[in-house]
Amino acid sequence: MPLVLAPLALVGACGITDSGPARAGPPAAGLPEPARPADVVHVYFSSPLGLERVSRLDRGPNSLQDALKRLREGPDEAERARGLISFVPPDAPAPTVTGQRRGSVDVLVPRGWGTSRTALRQLVCTAADAVRTADGTRIGEVDVRVRRTPGGATDTRRCELNPGSGRGPAPPESNKGAETT
Repeated sequence: MPLVLAPLALVGACGITDSGPARAGPPAAGLPEPARPADVVHVYFSSPLGLERVSRLDRGPNSLQDALKRLREGPDEAERARGLISFVPPDAPAPTVTGQRRGSVDVLVPRGWGTSRTALRQLVCTAADAVRTADGTRIGEVDVRVRRTPGGATDTRRCELNPGSGRGPAPPESNKGAETT
């Protein structure tokens, strides 16, 4: 029996005293916030298969107006090498966002954009994708109200997706002769 008491005596002599709970600071607050990933802007360019979404790192807060500026810049060298083109006139100013609410956006298209149906589809899908990113509305349910002149008639459009293709919006109808800028 003395052998059993010897280890207990050693534990009692290790210098740990019964002091009760110790103050340790504020309670745990959970995991730290992860670093915010870089913002991404999606723009739509034309390809032989229809419109395709391209992701670009954003320089600042992810905004609809920035997405429209990026659309006007057109495809970069690598995207052009993949066969992507833009029907948005590169020398015309970017469209201007004039209003935005959940599931909808108002856009003023500046002079110089011409009548290209594909350019209008690029604009509508880029704007709808930015609204989807901002408020979670499905891209095909975002109303994009396009005006060609301040106070002029509004043309409400939606980005039409090609179900099951996984490539993005449906290819444009034949625009032969309509692709003028």
